[in-house]
Amino acid sequence: MFNKIIQILKINIIFSKKILIYLILFTFTIIAPSYAQNLNLIQDAEIETTLLKWIKPILIKAKLNPESIKIFIVNDDSINAFVAGGQNIFINTGLITKANDHNALIGVMAHEIGHISGGHLIKTNKAINRAQNTAIIATIITAGLMAISHANDTDIKGISKLATIGPSLAERNFFKFSRDNEKFADSAAIRYLREVNRPLTPLANLLNEIGKQELLHENRQDPYLRTHPIFKERINHIFNEANINNEKSIVIPKSEKIEYKRIVAKIVAFTTAPGKTLLLYPKNNLSIEARYARAIAYLRLSNFKKGTKEISTLIKENNNDPFFPELLGQMLFENGKIYESIKMYKKSNQLLPNNPIILLALSKSQVEYGEKKEVNNAKTNLKKILQNYPKNIAAWQLLSITEARLNNIELAQLSSAEAYFLLNDYNLAINFAKKSRILFEKNSPNDIRAQDIIFFSNERIKLLQQKD
Repeated sequence: MFNKIIQILKINIIFSKKILIYLILFTFTIIAPSYAQNLNLIQDAEIETTLLKWIKPILIKAKLNPESIKIFIVNDDSINAFVAGGQNIFINTGLITKANDHNALIGVMAHEIGHISGGHLIKTNKAINRAQNTAIIATIITAGLMAISHANDTDIKGISKLATIGPSLAERNFFKFSRDNEKFADSAAIRYLREVNRPLTPLANLLNEIGKQELLHENRQDPYLRTHPIFKERINHIFNEANINNEKSIVIPKSEKIEYKRIVAKIVAFTTAPGKTLLLYPKNNLSIEARYARAIAYLRLSNFKKGTKEISTLIKENNNDPFFPELLGQMLFENGKIYESIKMYKKSNQLLPNNPIILLALSKSQVEYGEKKEVNNAKTNLKKILQNYPKNIAAWQLLSITEARLNNIELAQLSSAEAYFLLNDYNLAINFAKKSRILFEKNSPNDIRAQDIIFFSNERIKLLQQKD
């Protein structure tokens, strides 16, 4: 009999999880920072800088510190955006390229900022626990009644109906919670967009297009539809607010439209076949974004001559643009012209000082070049990155190589320890930290930092063992 109860419990728990699949889809991405580790993330100084510039006024209206917000670009052609791990906004490349209007993209980000300002990450975690507890408690009660029924050879009426009460109640409660969250985020987005004089119609149009996918099979729907339920009243509400707002008087700078076309062209050129890019942006198209896309396509086709010709022309015509010399720096580096790439990355850094992505690329070129002066410059640049972004794993890894090139073995080992700690490889972090301590003066700042890494790594290992 005991074995049968276990079996009944197992079946009902599986059933309750199936009922709550929407709940899991909605919350998995916004409450679990570890989810980001499984994403195909891309880093691009231009895209991240442009998006942050567009939403900075909104962040200020939301009383959030723009310096605390981090945008992650997910290399995924489907439409989606979500928040995770505090104040991190994740945006799919598919959303950027398919938004058709950068104000629609800004509207989606305003919605996500509404989730952040509303504290929905913490609230959603609590709602998940309540929903799961409701389903599991009902399952246990149902299993107990079934056991009594079998033991006494009696028929307790309504047990089969009772089996569905817990999951359905949990589902209804969570649906209400998620709808309330979406309404709050919509209202916040509407308020923010109005306050910064941005149109609402592009957001409503985008949501309307995504909402048309409701009749499609779940596998063919964009994940945004599954994680942000789109109800007609939501779309109508935004359209109504747009009409009230008299958006014809809103003037959008032409420069923003060009910026949007550029980042779309950049994503297309880097994520699709070069041949397709050249078809989408043919030679007779002399727009900035078309020439930009062709330069990238030629880079990927290893046609260095054509690529440098396209990008060099753009650099001459746009002396104050940091991103064209950055791309030329990448072209030069990947074609073995290391010293020339340093010059371009330095120019890019002068135009956009201390951008971590540009500084990291510059440092990589300097280390690869190998001349002692440039390696020392790389060390200085990496220290700048880590001062502002102490969890930048790539910077710690490159700093380890840089210190080794300068024959600072103990500092190289300490940098490796920092990198492995951030990678959650605590055994290697301890190993490198211990090796570094052999060469450090006892209780010096570096020695104390190595001790900290050893201590906290051991603590993390203990926690993981306890969970197992």
